[in-house]
Formats: sequence, structure tokens, C-alpha cells
Amino acid sequence: MAEICIIKIGGRPLAEPHSLKILCGELEKIRRETVVAVVHGGGSEVSRISRIFGLEPVFIDGLRSTSEEEMAVVEMVLAGRMNTLLVRSLASRGVRAVGLSGCDAGMVIAEAAAPQSRTGRIVKTDGTLISDLIQGGYLPVCSSVAMDTAGESLNINADEAALEIAAAVNASRLVYLSDVPGILLDEEIVPLLEPVEAEKKIAAGEIAGGMIPKVRSSFQGLSRGIGEIIIGSCDKEGDLQSLLQGSGTHLRLQ
Repeated sequence: MAEICIIKIGGRPLAEPHSLKILCGELEKIRRETVVAVVHGGGSEVSRISRIFGLEPVFIDGLRSTSEEEMAVVEMVLAGRMNTLLVRSLASRGVRAVGLSGCDAGMVIAEAAAPQSRTGRIVKTDGTLISDLIQGGYLPVCSSVAMDTAGESLNINADEAALEIAAAVNASRLVYLSDVPGILLDEEIVPLLEPVEAEKKIAAGEIAGGMIPKVRSSFQGLSRGIGEIIIGSCDKEGDLQSLLQGSGTHLRLQ
């Protein structure tokens, strides 16, 4: 099979129709030369819909603590509305997109991260379904909803889902599309980051907040066979191709 590029989508592209239009156009273009699968979140929309139902979102250390009641909203929004929105936008451009969640074919199995919480930690990932779809000429679009061994749904951080799926299919690249153009130091993009240098920047406080777990988990993913991980944004035409060619921040083991 050809080398696979997993693209994780979240943030602005899912929240703004114009950004989504640009992104799906970019996916259609790069797919002509690159084998692609998409993993997506949609946390801002989950929060918006949760509040409509009178459920105030709760976050602990930057991660959503999903109650039983909110899990129904997570499934409705991520596996339903957001997934279908992406599939429709791609299909309108002639892309044979197929909507999935981590529950399909038991692709992503997880366990609850804490008692009385439906936020999950991934314990097993099977990349067979995504590989089969790609071989059939389809573009898989997978939401970050998973299941436990009892068949109950769990909400997974989309970065974690993308990383585990990328490792499961031996992806050559994993692209984290962000609201920033890469890892920034003094407003300048760090073009290349390796493990030793990353830890120095974390210790110095130059890499901080939510970027710390993303960087550390990325290097763990690289050690499991993912060829390269890229962090950047897709705000205008040509941005996604530019990321694949060298813009943004590229994380490598050496």
C-alpha cells in the first residue's frame, strides 16, 4: 500500500464555513498525489450544543470531562453533525469520502479515564478498516468517538485518536491542523524539532500549556513508526500542500 497521511482536523476549520470550504478544497487537491485519511474532533460545537441542553462543559487540565448526559451530545455532534458535514463537503468536490467513528469495526477501543466519566483513554486500535477503505479508493473521515469492551461509547481527545490511528496504519505522516501556523518561539515558527531540543524548550518554558502533551505524545508516536508529525494551520489555498512540503513545525526523531 502507498504511504498514508493522516490529517487531524479541529478548531477553526470545523467552526467556520469559509475555513471548512478552503480545507476541503485543499484535501481534494492533495489527494490526487497523497493517500489521505482524516480524523476530526469538534469540541467547540459540542460545548455549544451542550449549553443549549443546559449542560455546562467541564474541563480538567485542558481535557473535557464528559458526563453520561453530555456523551449523548458528543455522539450526536461528532459522529453525526460534524462527521456528515465533512463528508458532504468532500463529496461535493467529487471525493469518495466515507464517514466513520472509532466504533466502526471496533477500530478504537478505550476505557474510562476516571470514575463516572465518559472521557476515554485508548487501549487498542485496529487500522484494518481504514486501510481497506483506502485500498478501495475511499477517503476515510473518522470522528473521535470510541467504545469500551462493553459496547458503551466514550469521548476521546481527537489528537490522541489521530495519533493512535496513524500508528495503527503505519502512517508516513500525521498532520495536526491547528489555529496556529506551528510551534512559535518569539513569534517565529520552529521549523524542525527533535526530542532532546523539545525537552530543553519545555524545561525553559518556551513550549508550554497544551503544546507540551501534544509534543511529548508526538515523539512517542514517532517511536512507534509514524514517519513524521507536522503541526501547522490551513487558512488559505495552498497551505496544506505547503505543510507537506516543509512549512509549519516538523517533528522527527532525528
